Amino acid sequence: MAWNETKATLTGRICTDVRVYNADDEEGVFAVFSVATNERKFDKETNAWVRGRELFMKVKCFRRLAGSVAATFVKGDPVVVTGKLYTNKWEKDGQTRSELEMEASAMGPDLTFCKIVLLRDERSGMPIETVAA
Repeated sequence: MAWNETKATLTGRICTDVRVYNADDEEGVFAVFSVATNERKFDKETNAWVRGRELFMKVKCFRRLAGSVAATFVKGDPVVVTGKLYTNKWEKDGQTRSELEMEASAMGPDLTFCKIVLLRDERSGMPIETVAA
């Protein structure tokens, strides 16, 4: 872990298609997508759940994780993403622009909202078989 690195965990749904790119640098393959989170609050006056604040986060992941994400997830899937946050800055029309991004180090389905079938590979030390969640 780097000094003063900002780590965060994000839960939400993938809200864009997962796009995969082949970079010409040391990073190799990377994937880009966005995750949306929506707060839900209980309103005692109306006795109902209401929508609260929203967050849309651009997420990038690299190498093996990028391939696994692209092969596993699609738009609308509930996910849990862990990684580091940073500000991506650029200049356009003479003005400095920025956006908050997450570089994912781990990602998985949010089992609160879905069930999965886990496929183990030979590196796990377990026999290769389908295991129901």
